Amino acid sequence: MTGDRQSGRLLGAQIAGHYQAEVAKRIDIFATALFHNMTVDALSELDLSYTPPLSSPWDPVQMSAQAWSKQGFPCIVQ
Repeated sequence: MTGDRQSGRLLGAQIAGHYQAEVAKRIDIFATALFHNMTVDALSELDLSYTPPLSSPWDPVQMSAQAWSKQGFPCIVQ
């Protein structure tokens, strides 16, 4: 993902993964954020659903937004 350094706005995202990685859910999150001109910080604060015994409370979308906020340039989260 990448964003504008001055405004903090999300500018784009690219996702690659296998079927079970829930790529469609994650690209929908980015698409919604882009449609609503969200900032990267707002994206990292979203309250997204998760299943505690099966996943982390932090979605990879949020982790990438947090990494971008710290680094301020296009970042990769695996």
